[in-house]
Amino acid sequence: MQHFNFYIPVMIKFGIGLWEKIPEESYSLGAKKVLIVTGKKHLKSTGILDKLLNIYNNYPIDVYVFDEVPPEPPYYIVDQGAEIAKTKGIDLVIGIGGGSALDVAKAIAVKVNLPGTIWDYIGDNSNKITIKGLPTILVPTTAGTASEVTRVSVLINPETKEKLSIRHDFLYATLAIIDPYLTLSLPKENTAYSGIDAFIHSLESFLSVNSNMVTEPLALTALRTIYKYLPRVYNNLERIDLREKVLYASTISGIAFTQTGLGGIHALAHPIGVYANIPHGLACALVTIPTLEYNLEILSREKISALGRAIGVYSLRSAKEKILKKIDEFFSILNIKLGLHNYGIKWEDLPNIAKEVPKTGSYKTNPRTLNYETVLEILKKAF
Repeated sequence: MQHFNFYIPVMIKFGIGLWEKIPEESYSLGAKKVLIVTGKKHLKSTGILDKLLNIYNNYPIDVYVFDEVPPEPPYYIVDQGAEIAKTKGIDLVIGIGGGSALDVAKAIAVKVNLPGTIWDYIGDNSNKITIKGLPTILVPTTAGTASEVTRVSVLINPETKEKLSIRHDFLYATLAIIDPYLTLSLPKENTAYSGIDAFIHSLESFLSVNSNMVTEPLALTALRTIYKYLPRVYNNLERIDLREKVLYASTISGIAFTQTGLGGIHALAHPIGVYANIPHGLACALVTIPTLEYNLEILSREKISALGRAIGVYSLRSAKEKILKKIDEFFSILNIKLGLHNYGIKWEDLPNIAKEVPKTGSYKTNPRTLNYETVLEILKKAF
């Protein structure tokens, strides 16, 4: 019997219209002062923020809004938000938005009780977090990052061009409210990028060295669902029934990968995203084919067979080539233009990017051992 651990202490509430229950849930948690953490535009432009604040008027809760989160958040945004939370006496942090807003929200909740800057706790220093932070409610507006159910917060250091993560059980949300309605306003391009991120979460969780008999079915179900429905969502953005399926898949992929870790695709994508200043899902897509090609060489027949069936490859004959072709076609349907050179990355940047890759936690859980030479070769193939 396989040995494994599985821990996810997040209450998950999934369903259309549940976002309107955020104030009620805040009140149930005993909150008196809440900080809403979000991006600069989306919640305002859609009218969601105003509606939410109006609902809060029915409760004896003071509400503060911190809407300074950019798409690729620098670490000092967390420090700024935490200072506001301390000054105002916040007792509940609410993150609403894409993965960046949720990552910043849960990092703010932890940082409130920590000295120094949040970057002091990045990567292997995450174990320095010994004090639990404020409770959090996390509400995604994208179907991709699954940050609402993970123990990870990804941040950027603009000075060093590092994109790394804090990983700690104290980052788990108190409550995740997952409402497909909030994804309806996501533009076509962003729908594709976030969906691809969820697809690769599923793929890498299934392939991870820590994959186990509980996470594998979750990862494969998510992979199969996203492969089937994301292209349909992409061409029918108003179909909430289709968006619901992709959001569900994103959620269970997050439950899987927060247990198993990810792999080489995400390890490479982090520095690529910083160098090229492109969305995370796109950065992942750019290195998926050569990284997967590298990993497929050492996978068991059972793994290859299960992966193939999830995306419509039912024969082991030439299965590796067919799997790569299917994923390439999947990206093509979503209008993803492959090639690092198309996004401002130069050939001479590749060695520097390769040096950054081992700093990520995902590097360690890739199914096949990576080193500088193999990473550089993958980058060259992706160029």
